[in-house]
Amino acid sequence: MSEVLNVAELAATGAAALVAEMARTTWQSVRDAMARVFGWGNEEPEAVARQLLQLDAGYELLNGTEQADQEAVANALRTTLGIQLQTFLRQHPEAAGELRALVQRSEASEPGGDGGRVIARNNTNSQVVISGGSIIGNTLHYRPEATQ
Repeated sequence: MSEVLNVAELAATGAAALVAEMARTTWQSVRDAMARVFGWGNEEPEAVARQLLQLDAGYELLNGTEQADQEAVANALRTTLGIQLQTFLRQHPEAAGELRALVQRSEASEPGGDGGRVIARNNTNSQVVISGGSIIGNTLHYRPEATQ
């Protein structure tokens, strides 16, 4: 697997874990953990504060949204936070271990969750989708029409 794909995958799972934690009562401890993640390799406290400001804005947005719109906001936040984390990890790859540990703690604390692992095999000429939530798998077989 390439380095780029590893960063993208970790950023996507990290973003999904953050959005899930924003809806729980444990958000402050996760925010504190993210302050440590953003502190890796950052000598400037202002840089950490800017990263946390984006997390706080997402938290406020999600928790201030009407129930009917929360899923759409959560999806948008997963994308936005995924981009934020991907950018950060490219600049500070040494923080990946700390973020990975945070994701594993979050997945383990999900009610009845085993972390939602998905393995894709034999997927030539297909697409792999990284999902922060439930995913349903189907198999579609395509056979071109016989030529005459």
